[in-house]
Amino acid sequence: MTALLPRLLMIAFCLSHVLAFGPSPALSRRCLTSTATRLFSTAPKPLDQIIRLRGSVDEGYGRGGKKLGFPTANLPSSLFQNALEEVPTGVYMGYAWIEGTDSGRGMPQKAAVNVGYSPTFEGKENKEKIVEAHLILEEEGMTDFYHEVMRLSLIGFLRPEKKFDAFPDLVAAITNDIATAKEYLDEDPFVSSKTDSFLSSETWIGQDGGDDKASWEFQDWTK
Repeated sequence: MTALLPRLLMIAFCLSHVLAFGPSPALSRRCLTSTATRLFSTAPKPLDQIIRLRGSVDEGYGRGGKKLGFPTANLPSSLFQNALEEVPTGVYMGYAWIEGTDSGRGMPQKAAVNVGYSPTFEGKENKEKIVEAHLILEEEGMTDFYHEVMRLSLIGFLRPEKKFDAFPDLVAAITNDIATAKEYLDEDPFVSSKTDSFLSSETWIGQDGGDDKASWEFQDWTK
């Protein structure tokens, strides 16, 4: 009941606003989106450690922008030696930063991130653990990030990786993951990571390993 209370309060707020001021299309859309996200999603769990990764985006398996319909940037685990072996498979959320000065680059982007093997693609599962970031973009036109350098900060856990019975079920789940990440990344304790100096610093090499091509670090996070 405690977990349900914030969701019921959101519904009550939307209804009270409509009754007091009349319907507003913009507010209605925000309320409906926010309420639906909170009603049908589990609140993300903050990670005990922030996972910071930097590396060149790989072409992956062509499942992101091409097949799934979401702008996607992949970082293979081989970039980070064995650093991701102990990271549980699942869907995370956080902030991405594509380095550069072209449109949409050089700014924090919200992201829902799958870490795992893509088990729904039976017979075509990833040969290695892949970090697959679905970027939640504020502007159109960013669809191809191949060979660009991405910084990725993982700060919250959404759900375990799952094998779905049908491809549309996978798309629906990712759509919900993206909606959940977009909603909660604007709230404490997650929103403060948007201004993490890791994302915007001129140069960065992780404390736990790597070099100027690819590196990583795990840092305890006081929430």
